Amino acid sequence: MNLDNLKEIHALVEARYETRRQAFQRLVKKENDLRQELRRLDDQARSANLQGDTDMQTIGADVIWKAWVGKAKTSLNIKLALILAEKEQHIRQVKQAYGKVIAAEKLIGDLSREQIKRVEKKSLDDAMIAAIFGSSSSQTSSD
Repeated sequence: MNLDNLKEIHALVEARYETRRQAFQRLVKKENDLRQELRRLDDQARSANLQGDTDMQTIGADVIWKAWVGKAKTSLNIKLALILAEKEQHIRQVKQAYGKVIAAEKLIGDLSREQIKRVEKKSLDDAMIAAIFGSSSSQTSSD
């Protein structure tokens, strides 16, 4: 495998990693939005409990309100649980994709170092041949 092929592979695995990372970020945003919505709902319920509006209690609206809050929180918690389960899968996928990026970078580095060593060895060999034949030809011409 040559360096150009490895660079193409690296570009592909890096693009795949970036795609997975962006999907993960979108999932984290959804999680944060749901958590914020749950906090907002808790704050509203707490605020309603503190106010203790007697008119609301008289007509039973407070019971309806508390039931609605309970249902809304249940719904949000179910959505959050689904997001967290999906997030767990995405974490593994992002880690795996990142591992491939690291592996491709290591292969490129190893191959680059190997190519540099080959070029240096060839240069050294060429220099030695030039020195040997250069000094041999000058010795034979002076004899």
